[in-house]
Amino acid sequence: MCKCSRDKSSVMKMLKALLKTVLCVSVGAGLLLLVISSEVPSNKLAWLRSAVEFGNIKIQEIGKGRIDSGWTEGGRGRWAGSEVGGESWEPHLCLHYKVRKEPESQVKLTWAPPTADTIFFTQTSCSTFLTAREACAVESAAHHQPQRPVLVLMTARVITQAHPLMQVLTGMSNVRLAWLDLDQVFTEEPLRTWHHDRLWVMSEGRAASAVSDAVRVELLRRYGGTYLDLDLITLRPLPSSNNWLAREQSSQVNNAIMSFAPAHQLLQVTLVNFELMFVILTADSAWQAIVTAIPAAYDPHMCCSIGPVLLTSQLHRLCPNNITIPASVSSDQLEICGDITVWPNKLFYPIPYGYKQFQLVSIFTEGAGLGQTFFTSTVAICLHLCHSFTHKLTVSVAGDSIMKEAAVRNCPQVVEVLKRHKMHL
Repeated sequence: MCKCSRDKSSVMKMLKALLKTVLCVSVGAGLLLLVISSEVPSNKLAWLRSAVEFGNIKIQEIGKGRIDSGWTEGGRGRWAGSEVGGESWEPHLCLHYKVRKEPESQVKLTWAPPTADTIFFTQTSCSTFLTAREACAVESAAHHQPQRPVLVLMTARVITQAHPLMQVLTGMSNVRLAWLDLDQVFTEEPLRTWHHDRLWVMSEGRAASAVSDAVRVELLRRYGGTYLDLDLITLRPLPSSNNWLAREQSSQVNNAIMSFAPAHQLLQVTLVNFELMFVILTADSAWQAIVTAIPAAYDPHMCCSIGPVLLTSQLHRLCPNNITIPASVSSDQLEICGDITVWPNKLFYPIPYGYKQFQLVSIFTEGAGLGQTFFTSTVAICLHLCHSFTHKLTVSVAGDSIMKEAAVRNCPQVVEVLKRHKMHL
């Protein structure tokens, strides 16, 4: 169960010789998590604390459930120790955000979970407002599904309501903004321990993405509904059925859009037995739930380890003949796994990343008339913008790009704000 990174092997030999009860969880070069028993004598624990001067080491004392030393950079701690679950998660995720006395232009959000009929988004960057593309994603979903509630969950508990884009959203009758309180989301095992031990902090630079991947499946498991990424523009009404997701490319089913009934088996927690911080599965079943698998599958140095990678592998384990890697059906065909529908990529990821990666640029290409051409032929229900690859690209709302045309057709109120304030998409 325990493997140490090679560059720390000499350190670990010394630590293991001194502390027979040390457990090691490797998280890659330059970063190490040490899990120890609370029965370690105080003099040895003091020595271990001093060992953090070796570099980036986190010490978790299991028995007492507290962090004895924070992350270190050459011996400089980033934050002080705290009782697990006692200190707010906000300083760990929102490093540059502080809750201040709200001026008149700001509004304090409260926690609100989705319902089985809700379309919901999660914004885990701790920003107090949405970007133009994010606002367009929300308006487009609300525009095409006026009969359904749309919920935007934000990790910033205070938002800038005076921002013109936020005024558009708060003015829509079926849109609600709420606080994404991670303590309210992760109340059940195994994610309760995963969250309270702040293991997602290890994804340096990707903590927000790791949190988002875990949050969306846990909210779907507990409450059901339809989850959409904030970089996904809705072009048509969503399928009226439940329990579905979509291929992004032949080798991967993505988690950017998913719709499930509450407590669906794919997301449900199987029987588990907790020993220290590790999840011990009672059965090696092909129907191993995604939520149960997250703590073991989580790799802080790998993109998407508890996102599309985990989702695709679990679906393949469940239906090895139907959900193959790569897909065994044509790109136009849907796939069925029990009561789950996997839609073909042309419906939700018509311009996918990876397969022909430079196709992504075409969404933002101006001067070639691609916007009208795309919408003349596409049958897509959504357009995925792949924010991590395209966030530095912008377009004019007066141009002829696919992005501009998608916005004009599907989030006209956001477009009007952009024109008025001379802003780009």
